[in-house]
Amino acid sequence: MSGGLDFFELTHGGAAHPVNEDAVASWPCDDGLVFAVADGIGAGGGGSVASGLALEIFGREMAEAPARLSLPNRIRRAVQVANVELYQKAVTIPELKHMGTTLTATALVGTSLITAHVGDCRLWLLRDKRLVQLTKDHTWVWAHLPGAGTLEQTRGHARRYSLPRCLGHELVVSVDVLSMELRPWDVLVHTSDGVHAALDEPDIHGLLEAHPPEAACRALVRRAREEDSQDDVSVQIAWVGALPESGSRSWWRWGR
Repeated sequence: MSGGLDFFELTHGGAAHPVNEDAVASWPCDDGLVFAVADGIGAGGGGSVASGLALEIFGREMAEAPARLSLPNRIRRAVQVANVELYQKAVTIPELKHMGTTLTATALVGTSLITAHVGDCRLWLLRDKRLVQLTKDHTWVWAHLPGAGTLEQTRGHARRYSLPRCLGHELVVSVDVLSMELRPWDVLVHTSDGVHAALDEPDIHGLLEAHPPEAACRALVRRAREEDSQDDVSVQIAWVGALPESGSRSWWRWGR
């Protein structure tokens, strides 16, 4: 596209789970776009319940949030409400007692980016041919090992999947919120850990540089499954073209 925003999302189940425990969703917001990815945790289908329910609650809360709240506060509040409702369901339904989920949600509104993040899905920024991870993984490995963002540190580690911070396990959860200004031609990318645990940063970078959003999503999912077909994999990509003029309502377009 020569202008506007081009968006695509894709999720694919892995062999390790009978159902896909990842979930992706997107919604219009303030003449912009919110998109989110969740990676569920829990036996007996609890992971898929948790990720799907988290996105359902998040989307509902974003739509119903009081207009007086700023967008960062709306996003933080929506994640916190999702956590409380998941926790309450987990403690009242025995089959779901161990369920939980990660959640990373990003809003692109006007010239601003705002992200709320809990867990080990990631938000990446590709800008001026440089790929940067904007979120921090809330894993034991990330907290305790230097250079934990690399495959060399995480692959095969006994606590690779230990996730001290996620939705649904505690009544109160700490939510990371970040904001920044967008620039023309920025590319924003969400990946679940099935992608970045299988592919290193240069691989992800190369595929993003080589393809527009839909083709890049398909290429990342395909490559991740080739490297490690066990885990569920999810990708969301938003390509920013020319930024909107003030008050524009026609800039944001997306598909899936």
